[in-house]
Amino acid sequence: MSLINKLVLGIYNNQLKDVDNKQQNMTWDNEVAIEENIPYQEGNDNLCTYDYIYEKKEINPKALPLIINIHGGAFCGGDKSVNKYYGAFLAKYHYQVTTLNYHYAPEGNLKKQVQDCLAAITKIVENYQKEEFFLTGDSSGSVLVLLISLLWNNEEMRNTYEVEVPEARIKALGLTGTQAGIDMFPPFMKPFNKENRRLILTGCEEIEKYTNIKELWTNDMPAVFIMSAEEDVCYPNCKDFDQFLTEKNHPHQSFYCKKKEEGKLYHCFNVIRPDLNCSKRMNEAMINYFNNIN
Repeated sequence: MSLINKLVLGIYNNQLKDVDNKQQNMTWDNEVAIEENIPYQEGNDNLCTYDYIYEKKEINPKALPLIINIHGGAFCGGDKSVNKYYGAFLAKYHYQVTTLNYHYAPEGNLKKQVQDCLAAITKIVENYQKEEFFLTGDSSGSVLVLLISLLWNNEEMRNTYEVEVPEARIKALGLTGTQAGIDMFPPFMKPFNKENRRLILTGCEEIEKYTNIKELWTNDMPAVFIMSAEEDVCYPNCKDFDQFLTEKNHPHQSFYCKKKEEGKLYHCFNVIRPDLNCSKRMNEAMINYFNNIN
């Protein structure tokens, strides 16, 4: 393992520890139920499972609109359990929510991650008999969301990733810390981006030409809701993608929190700490946007 590789994985591991610290005082809402570790494909590990979250008072939660969430972790880590509080918050707005796991680099390259996520999505829409759903993701999860949405109407891309898509429509996307490609670090950290690419593209080099979101964009893509904080490391990328969608005249909306609102806001704060007031406003704005999508 190279020195840069060790540094990259070290950064990811430290970020995950930081998430654990931020969620230490979070409590589960007793009005919301969760069914954990539902398998979406054969396998004996937790990375082939999803969680199902719904509000207990709903007589038939499976009749509600569906949100499928893909967590981030720079393609190299993370877990659906980090996003369960976020899912519980969304469920209280009359949605059923699923959060899913997938294999991470270096064990699972980017192609495998897309295959895992699509296997989960296919199983979820089948289990809950949905013809349409909303798709949300944070950080690298937002990249997976965008790639999956792009291949929905791109046969050549599907063939390259070796996937099929279910007979269901993605109504809209909710993206936190949006990235328009697979380079997760700022430009001045070029060696880290190079190593990150090596990590996630090893064994699937053929898909690299299908990783640039802007180059692949079509008018068939769903409407998009973009979220970030002004001081976040991904804020410039979010604003750039926001401007790109404006220039494309693509239906979208954005919500940005101010600098140092409720203390220094960190990456994907609205997912990690949905109990913050600024997180509530942001997540409610996304739900309102979803509610108005035909």
